[in-house]
Amino acid sequence: YRELQCESIESFLSGQNTLTILRTGGGKSLIYAAASILSQALTVVFTPQKSLMDDQVREMVKFGIPAAMLYASSEQSPQVQEKIVSEIALGLIRILFITPEKYVKNLKFRNMLQNI
Repeated sequence: YRELQCESIESFLSGQNTLTILRTGGGKSLIYAAASILSQALTVVFTPQKSLMDDQVREMVKFGIPAAMLYASSEQSPQVQEKIVSEIALGLIRILFITPEKYVKNLKFRNMLQNI
């Protein structure tokens, strides 16, 4: 394990909201993948770029971990966003990648995440 990986996973598994900030290549993917596998809770990952989210979702799905992404952009239709939110509510999504803008600019979305 690398710096902060065990500590972050243990924090998440103990039921705490966990924020881990590491450099590129610092091992964040292992943290959120392990958290999603070892718990029944939704893992929310803030990612600044849509292209990076695309790669991360593909990687998680490749390993059998249901993942989705939501971002604040007109490129993602309201219908797609509603489908993802429904899948989250049903427990079908284990990891949700979102942009910070999506979280900050959408009170309804923040409330939905807090109620899961």
